[in-house]
Amino acid sequence: MFMNAWHKRGVSAVLVGAVLAGAGCGGGSTPTADPPTDPVTDPRSPTGVVVFTAAAAPAKLSAWRLLLSDGQRLSLAEGVVPYSLNTPLFSDYAHKFRTIWLPEGTQMDYTASGPLQFPVGAIVTKSFFYPRAMAGAIGAIGALKTEQSEGGEAVDLAAHRLLETRLMVREPTGRWGAVTYVWDVDQRDATLVRAGRNIAIELVDAQGTSTPFTYAVPTDAQCVTCHATNVSTGTFQPIGPQAHNMNRRYTYAVGDLNQLDHLASLKMLAGYTGSAPAMPVWTDATASISDRARAYLDVNCASCHNSNGRSGSTGLWLNLGVTDPLRLGICKPPVGGQQNARFSYDVAPGNADASFLYFRLSNYRLNSDPPRVAMPELGRHVFDAEGNALVRAWINAMSPGCP
Repeated sequence: MFMNAWHKRGVSAVLVGAVLAGAGCGGGSTPTADPPTDPVTDPRSPTGVVVFTAAAAPAKLSAWRLLLSDGQRLSLAEGVVPYSLNTPLFSDYAHKFRTIWLPEGTQMDYTASGPLQFPVGAIVTKSFFYPRAMAGAIGAIGALKTEQSEGGEAVDLAAHRLLETRLMVREPTGRWGAVTYVWDVDQRDATLVRAGRNIAIELVDAQGTSTPFTYAVPTDAQCVTCHATNVSTGTFQPIGPQAHNMNRRYTYAVGDLNQLDHLASLKMLAGYTGSAPAMPVWTDATASISDRARAYLDVNCASCHNSNGRSGSTGLWLNLGVTDPLRLGICKPPVGGQQNARFSYDVAPGNADASFLYFRLSNYRLNSDPPRVAMPELGRHVFDAEGNALVRAWINAMSPGCP
């Protein structure tokens, strides 16, 4: 029965992994039996994409045969499709290379809201990298602070330095498992890291000003924290691949195409009729301040701040679809968080400096006092100047005063 579930999905080789009771990052799932060792290979690709469970993840990323590197260029195996987002999560100015792979004969199911629904055996990856720069500090990796230009099906490693690749796989139980790999110095492969890792980075801007910080590769528990979209059910899934955030154009090898149209043409997206909502692009100066700020807060905060999320009990819900001003924190007294007593409201209309939400966003690991006041809790070790300026402008543009 366990093997048949995979064969019905079109994967015609031997199954890997035991039935898992849960899902986590870096093998956070709990196996009910000793994990088997035989992988599932997709026969379409000459490189043979291989599916593992998180618990039975191999020591090297190359064993999955999804991302291929010769140390000079990171490229994709056949059938692996890159994608980007209208409004991405801020992660210490790191650039990201995102991909989707589905077993032969399967499709994702389109949903107008929430994450796309992936079939068993699907694999989603996100690789973090920086444009190369000269570092002044011994042992630090130099990283150029630039806006990412989305598109393409490869990463030039002569110009960029890979740090980590996070991978999520939908396992035979229907649950998701996740693992994280840190790239080796020679950039030819990446090594499985289950307990997190700190990497010294020196971020250099266009004026030559450098900001040293410690980049944190997440632990198992931290991955679960970010991707647990429903704390009561323990639901854990990719949250980036949503139709409204993927409804944009991307430059593929075959041309510049709408991503949803492209996935549908590849028979990878079922139920899509050619029309979908589109999340605002947070950097689009032609869009309203409100729309842009709401998109930024949705992506950076709403995975926890929603009615079912880890921070649902605070009453501060930052999903893009929320319309109740009180739920958005406007004139709402803060709940939880150190130093909240200093603030009367999560969002004080017309006054970002008096808003607890802005205070927490404007903190980060290097200046956070006390240390746990910064939000979001992960991936924010340097100040997000552009994101904070946007949220500040949104609050300051509101008519002052509360009932």
